[in-house]
Amino acid sequence: MRSRHVQIIVSVLITLALQTIGAQAAAPAPLRLQIPYEAAWRGMRDTLVSEKWAISSEDQGRGIMVTNFREYSSGTLTKSHIAKIGTPIKLADAYWEKVEFQYEIVVELVEARETLLTAACNIRALKRDFFGNETWVEIVSNGEKERELLTKFGKILFGQKFELEKTGGGFWEPSPSSVPDMLKETPSTLPGPERP
Repeated sequence: MRSRHVQIIVSVLITLALQTIGAQAAAPAPLRLQIPYEAAWRGMRDTLVSEKWAISSEDQGRGIMVTNFREYSSGTLTKSHIAKIGTPIKLADAYWEKVEFQYEIVVELVEARETLLTAACNIRALKRDFFGNETWVEIVSNGEKERELLTKFGKILFGQKFELEKTGGGFWEPSPSSVPDMLKETPSTLPGPERP
């Protein structure tokens, strides 16, 4: 009888562990950078501004930036565009009208010269049924828009040769060949164009 209880407990724990691992695999990986927090914050803000994103809220003390939603696609190609950036949902009694997305950015200070940068993409699609009722549906991101934003961020900060590289620890890191040699030493300030 006691062994039966142990088997049930072990089964439940294994199931919970597998669900946790699955949830972590779906979450976008943070980008680990050997730069000061302030440089990462300014670099991400500059990236969003250069891409014409409207920032709906930002709190530098907590390290959080959120953009407004932006339309990605609308019309007859919406279904195929959803598949490019997220996990599509099949509809039997409706069609996709349009899809929008926004970014949630988290900048975390690890040490004086180490920062984690996480970009999460929130995607929503407008579903219209055959009676004309419209409903927003959350779409799970496939990570494509997050990688795109982090790569643009790296190119603004480190130059056009910047590339992302996935490490065994579950982080994105700059590819060693894409970061200029002078930045591998992690200076206290980053070289770049003069800011007004």
